[in-house]
Formats: sequence, C-alpha cells, structure tokens
Amino acid sequence: MSTHGTVITTVGAVLLAALPAYLVAGVMAGIIRLPNWLQSMTAVSVYILAGMPSIILGIIGFLLFCNALRFGWSMLSAMLTLLLLLYPTLVTAFSQMLRPFNERFGKAAESFGVGPLEFLFRLAPAYQKDKIVDVLILGWATSLGDTAAVMLTCGALTSFPESIMDSVRLINYHIFLLAMEVPGGMPEARSLSLLLIIFLLFLFIVPRVAHRYFSED
Repeated sequence: MSTHGTVITTVGAVLLAALPAYLVAGVMAGIIRLPNWLQSMTAVSVYILAGMPSIILGIIGFLLFCNALRFGWSMLSAMLTLLLLLYPTLVTAFSQMLRPFNERFGKAAESFGVGPLEFLFRLAPAYQKDKIVDVLILGWATSLGDTAAVMLTCGALTSFPESIMDSVRLINYHIFLLAMEVPGGMPEARSLSLLLIIFLLFLFIVPRVAHRYFSED
C-alpha cells in the first residue's frame, strides 16, 4: 500500500470538496438566497448524491475521470470520485453548523450591512473555526473508510507516487485485497483494520481534548 498516496488522496479530496460544499451549505442554511427553482435543484443534487451507493460513484468516477477525461487510474481520479462521495456529507454537516448561527446572528449582520459572502467566509469561520475543523475531520474519516468509491479509480501500485497522475493503492483498498484476494492475508487485514480504527478514533478524540484543555487555560 502507499501511505503517502493515501494521505495525499484523501486530504486532497476533502480540500477539493470543502469549498463547494461550504457554499452550498450557505444556500441550505438560508445565508445565500437563490431563486426558488435553483435552490430546489441544489437541494436535490445533495439528496441524490447522498442516496447513491458508493460503488455507483466508483463506476461513475471510472467512466468519467479515468476514461472520458483520460486521467487513468490515478490519485486525481480517486480524489474527484471521493469529492462526489464527500459532497453531501460535508454539505449536511456544514449546513447544520451554519443554520443556528444564521438564525442567531444573520439579521443583526444584515442590519449592519454585512453581505452574505462576508457573513459566510468571515464571520462564521471566525466564531466557528473549531466546528469547521470537526467537519473536515469527519470528511477525512469518511474518505479513509470508503473502499468502493476508490477501488475502481485509484489503481493498485504500491510505489511512492511522484504526481497526482500516478496510480496508488490506498490503505482501505489494500485491506480489501488482503482480505479477499491474498491467500492467508486475513490476519494482516485485521491488524491494519484495527490500526485504521484506532487512527480514526484518534482523529476525533484528540482535537476535542486539545480544545477543551486550551479553552480551560
């Protein structure tokens, strides 16, 4: 497996998905006002992707990014496929964060002449940066845990990637191959799965403990 490729691909996917998801969350939370038909289409796009099985997203990624756009089996294809997977998760999490903030401060900010984009990109992050970090961590954990969406787009090479156009074997796909394809690979697959679970718990617990510790000081 490629540890570096796993980190680059999953973190890159979260960063690529974060901005469009945050903008759409601003629409869903009522901060950015769009025509009713466009707002409905935006909501429908979130619901459709949220209800789509990840293996279908993997097939779409293979057909669109690997074949049609000729990115091949690469980290870029996997990133863009994970973007489709992460988009509804990030939109939902961001909108749940922004909606009460908008209900509390939205009218006051508007009365002071604060526009929706300034409210969305200056005020909200200033007061909710910890929650934004939590959402990004959730997105990273989701991308690390999903295999079906990337197994058709990332490839299977274990060498160190030199660019995002290189094929890599992500850790979740490596675990799948050990469990299903490699004779006698199940013990190693169990060990790697346990390490991945511990790492995901670390991702969620440590930032909260650190935040509580520093906020008490």
